[in-house]
Amino acid sequence: MPAASTTPVLDQPIRGRGFAATFAAAVAGVLLSTAAATVWRDPFWIFRAAPPWTQDGAGASRLLDTQMRRVKPLQIAGLRPGTLLIGSSVVYRGLDPRDLEPGLPQPAYNAGLSSLMGEELPVLAALARDVGSIRRVVIGLDYFMFTRLVPPPPLRPEIASALGRAEMRLKLMFNSEAPENLLGGGQRRSEPGLWRSDGFKSTPDFDAALTRKVAAAQDIAAMAYEPGRLAALDAALGRLRGLDIALYLSPVSGAQLVLLAQGGRRAEFERWRADAAALARRHGFVLHDLSTGHPFTDFDPEMGSSRFWIDNVHFKPEVGRWVLARLGLASGAVAPAP
Repeated sequence: MPAASTTPVLDQPIRGRGFAATFAAAVAGVLLSTAAATVWRDPFWIFRAAPPWTQDGAGASRLLDTQMRRVKPLQIAGLRPGTLLIGSSVVYRGLDPRDLEPGLPQPAYNAGLSSLMGEELPVLAALARDVGSIRRVVIGLDYFMFTRLVPPPPLRPEIASALGRAEMRLKLMFNSEAPENLLGGGQRRSEPGLWRSDGFKSTPDFDAALTRKVAAAQDIAAMAYEPGRLAALDAALGRLRGLDIALYLSPVSGAQLVLLAQGGRRAEFERWRADAAALARRHGFVLHDLSTGHPFTDFDPEMGSSRFWIDNVHFKPEVGRWVLARLGLASGAVAPAP
């Protein structure tokens, strides 16, 4: 009889297992290399103080423009600031942390978020508490925060826990857009201006075509005041109890007040001012109402940015220094020219 075959019957499965192990190792190597490159280049600006795409502590970042609700909470946790500035884009364009008195808890971070809505304030308050380093909180309130305006995707509650933030960092390291971001796609400009590592964005002047566009885009019809939305501010102030808190209503340009009046919202705007002041008093705070009666009246959307205003909504850091001075947090505020 012919001799039995000596070829191992497990030869093919063994080779199969070897290929699988090699393939898995290759995939893991690619993922780890991508993660390491992401940490080094840091397109989201959450791992390094001065990533290689920045210069002199500033840089253009589409990722910060479009994904700041993911990026800024991680920056706050990494920096562990002593002073936190909270508000909408009015804050991140108008309040420069470098204008704060040096005696305030340092470092200071500008946590302004585009179109921040009142409902997001408790999450930011919970984050401030969880980080543990924050001693002073400055909150700038805008009328639209408490209206029917359609909100952006809100802050995720998990940012208020260390575990949730760790998960967010991992997702950013291994997200599907990592290759594009590593090649510089994340730094392609989407909005004018440069971000700084302290959360502030320096913004250039807008021409008349852009300021007219901003004015026309104001959805006054949706800016119907909803008093129930102040409950979120109530909750946020409760969570921040024990910290030094400065609370103010942001200056509003004359052009924006005209739009509110033309849209039938001026009475609601005045009611919001009164309701916010009453809520602050219940918490034992003085609300600094800087929304009207200020001396910064030089803006006309038909003429482009002015000395004190970028557009209908956003004031410049010169006005921001005046705001901080009125709160007792800065000195040397600029006075308008007569």
